[in-house]
Amino acid sequence: MKFRCERDDLLGAVQFASRAISNRATLPVLSGLRIEAKEAGWIGVAATDLELTMQTAFQAGVDEPGLEVVPGRLFNEIVRNLGSGQVSLASAEGELEIASGRGHFRVRTLMPDDYPALPVEESAADSISVEMDSGALAGSLAQVVRSASSDESRQVLTGVLWEIGPGRLTLAATDSYRLAVSEVEVEGGPGEAVKVILPARALAELGRALQGTGGRVRTLVRDNLVTFFLATGGQEGSGGGQSVIATRFIEGEFPNYRRLLPDGYPNALTVDRESLLETVKRVGLLAQNNLPVKLRLAGELEVSAHTPDVGEGQEVVDAEYQGEPFVIAFNPQFLHEGASAIRTERVVLEAGDGLKPALLKGEDETSFTYLLMPVRLS
Repeated sequence: MKFRCERDDLLGAVQFASRAISNRATLPVLSGLRIEAKEAGWIGVAATDLELTMQTAFQAGVDEPGLEVVPGRLFNEIVRNLGSGQVSLASAEGELEIASGRGHFRVRTLMPDDYPALPVEESAADSISVEMDSGALAGSLAQVVRSASSDESRQVLTGVLWEIGPGRLTLAATDSYRLAVSEVEVEGGPGEAVKVILPARALAELGRALQGTGGRVRTLVRDNLVTFFLATGGQEGSGGGQSVIATRFIEGEFPNYRRLLPDGYPNALTVDRESLLETVKRVGLLAQNNLPVKLRLAGELEVSAHTPDVGEGQEVVDAEYQGEPFVIAFNPQFLHEGASAIRTERVVLEAGDGLKPALLKGEDETSFTYLLMPVRLS
């Protein structure tokens, strides 16, 4: 293998694919990056931990096609610290030589035959294919992924439920303390809804990859695998022109989240989103040791917090309110994250009383709902 490319092109591809390398790789070869130079002038860079696969490609001057697997984190650091400009890479006798300016580096390669096959086929029998706007999907992922659990003992809750139906995709995630549900319009889809649970880690990487991109995302669902095809420029079919993220399903039964969503509550408070976020952030500084912030819902919103031996804070925010005055308390981080996920200028908080789950929505927004469990006050 031998090729020439711009350092920035190589670095972008390496950093993208490297995010699929796990610190807990079960096989030594999975700590590597798979680099393939193709005759058509494309360099493919990929990594997998058998659950998450990330692959991308860029154009380069290919002198000798070939395939090598290099130590991922070391190679990433070497490329990141090279100067800008052209880089030359050539492999021979179990080593890869990297030349940049007056610098030359050699790294031992791993056995490419030991590297697993990448699950990135663009079509498959009995698969479901849908397309959606990349910006819309990125927005929904940002709203939902943060509500997935980090508790590995409850693996199903570390994932995000995907309900794929004709013309619509619904995403749902919960950690038992909050629930986020978002909808995205899609093209295509099955006649009847199909449900799969995808790892939040993989979807966080997908959301990161979609930031600042345009166009469409094509999604292929088959067997126990979902593959996302992201356009990155170039001509499709030429061996490049797109990045690919593939992830395995999480096995198990996701909770019936629709049963948790109330039809509505008699008490509704409407408040400016930015004012709520800033107030909760300031007052939340005095809610330490896992203590909540208290919200007094009335003709205006009063936010307060008190931590014994530390201090207390209180702030009033202008708001519109319909219902009986009462006090409800929340985890400040969960409340802040829920409000920040809303895209409209004003937030609507609906609540039954201080013990029932509350609903956070955007004013006149129907595509996103955030259900938040209150903290019981002593």
